[in-house]
Formats: sequence, C-alpha cells, structure tokens
Amino acid sequence: MANAPGCSATISIGRHKPKSISLISFNARGLESNILELGKCATEYSADVILVQETFLKPNRPRACKLANYIQVRNDRLNAPKGGTAVYYKRKLYCCPVDTPPLINIEASACRLAMTGHGTLIIVSVYLPPHKPLLRSDIETLLALGDAVILFGDLNSKNTDWRSNTTNTSGRMLATLAEDHDLAIIAPLTPTYLPANVRHRPNILDLAILKGVVLSLNSIETVHCLGSDHLPVLLKLGSSTGENPNIATKTIIDWKRVSTALEEVDTPNLNVIPDDIVSNNDIDTAIGALTKHIRSVVKRCQRKVPANSDRRGLPADVRELIRAKTQPCAARAYPTPEYRSRARALQREVKARVREAKMITGAT
Repeated sequence: MANAPGCSATISIGRHKPKSISLISFNARGLESNILELGKCATEYSADVILVQETFLKPNRPRACKLANYIQVRNDRLNAPKGGTAVYYKRKLYCCPVDTPPLINIEASACRLAMTGHGTLIIVSVYLPPHKPLLRSDIETLLALGDAVILFGDLNSKNTDWRSNTTNTSGRMLATLAEDHDLAIIAPLTPTYLPANVRHRPNILDLAILKGVVLSLNSIETVHCLGSDHLPVLLKLGSSTGENPNIATKTIIDWKRVSTALEEVDTPNLNVIPDDIVSNNDIDTAIGALTKHIRSVVKRCQRKVPANSDRRGLPADVRELIRAKTQPCAARAYPTPEYRSRARALQREVKARVREAKMITGAT
C-alpha cells in the first residue's frame, strides 16, 4: 500500500467547519467504471465526505478518478491486483489528509475534519479483503489516530448483532472490540451486498464504527444510485437542522416505503379510533387520527435533495435508464433472483450509455 502522489498533509484546506456531516461509503469494485455516477450521487445526497473501497487504481495514474469540488486522498494496492481505498472531501471543508499508519490486513485512507461544536473527526475509509481475518491490532491502530474516529466501509465482518445473516470470526472479533473500547457499530437495516450468484443471500457487510463521536445519528441507509455488487451507504450525523438556507432543495417521497409503512399492524396513532362509530364526533375523531397517521408516515419517508440534482449533464435516455436501474433492487429489501438479474442487466446498459455519452459530450 502507498499514498498516491499529491496526498500529503500539505494540501490546502478550506474554512468551513460544519455542525453536521453527510458521508457516503461505497465498495466500487472498480472506481473508474463508476466515477461519473459517483459524482452524481454525491451531488444528489449532498455528501461532505465520500469513502470508497476496492478502487482498483494504481499509482502510475495519480490523477485518475478526480471529482469536481472534492479533494481526493487514496491508497492504492501495490502488491496485488484490485483492492485500494480512497476518501473524497469537499474543498470548502476545513479538512486535510491523514497518513495512515502501517496495517497488516486492513486497507485504509483517512482525513481529518474540523467541526463546529465538536472535536476534530478522523474519518477513515476501511476495507478488509474477504480472505483475510480482522485483526485487533489493525482496528486499534486506526482508533489511535484521534479522540473521535469514524471507520466506515466494507470490513467483511458478519454478525447477527448488526443484522447480518450469520456471524463469522471477524464479526465476533469486531463485537469484542466494540465492547472493550466502547465503540458504536452502526449498520443500515437493509442489505448492502447483493452477490452475483443469485443462490447466495444478500447481506450486510458495509458499516460504520464510531469512537468518541457525540454527534447525533440522523440516519443510515442504503441508496440505489450506483452499479456494483455493493450498494452505497449514506450516513448522516449531527444536527438535523443544519441545512444551508442558500441551497435550493426539493422534497422526494419514497412512496413504496409509504405503502409498506401504512400496512403495518402496530399503528398507535389509530388506537384512538373507536371500534363503533356512532356519532359525528366519532367520525371527526377517526378522520383526524387517520390524517395524522398518514402525514407522519409520509414525513418519515421523505428526504430533501438539492433542486439541481437531476443528472442534467446526461442525455434524457441515459437519465431514464438510471432511474429504471434503481427500481429492481429498491423494490425489495431482499431482492428476488429475477429482480437482481434485471438490475445487473440495467447496470450494464447504463454503464455502456454513460461511456458513450461521455465520448460524445467530452465529459470528464
């Protein structure tokens, strides 16, 4: 492993110290084929820091996979194909690269971010190859980088404690480390890994490990905007009211989630509705309770995104393909073989059309 050229601590830093942060972690399984969509995804979800694993990049191309308005920090795997990690942080942030210490099995890239109302954060993109065990020394070495540390990425550490299908040796080790060092392990509710072999079950492999971080957890969820066998994971920490009032936003409602939530049996908001409606007051009570319940469900299933995050740089047919690609896997928490096969076909078609569009428009 080696730092890519231009990733020393001498890189200039911005001045913005946020109160809240938005992080995206993504196992790209080859960053070059996903870099254009990664940029669109970062814009759509207003990502402050992007953490990438399995970049497959090499030091002989130090300027590969740059993102506009972001500083790239990366460590490329030198002694074998594939692998590699990267971190992208917004230029405006009061942030700088951190040299990662020697590690045995984990691959990592890191940055240091100054916050408002919180101590400095060390944010690390971490990747543990599936054929290697998780070592206590690697995790403890990374945790020693600062008082407040976020390790975020693909650690191939399975444990039913964070809703993996099974528990493996690395997952047991990580659970023990969490108890010994008072760590918080945060994982989304839905699978992050969709294996190519449809006979294998989707699983949760991508997660965040927090030490000394006192920011509130706003959300952690998988998002469906990139093509890999892993889904990007979006983590939001800090004040939920920390939006920039100068940025125009629009509200997107996930109607599939709304539909699922409305089918839940346990609905306390509706308990006030009488079993027998015999008067006008009973009717008013029932209507009021039902309206309140629907509004609360819709509010839970909506999010704000920048108003200009509609992939305007791509032709209309490519944008339509990208929208179609999100549906097969998004439609089920545990996709069926048919849905996953359809998703992979759409991913291949999207990548081919994006490459074609870049050649025509000269996009970089």
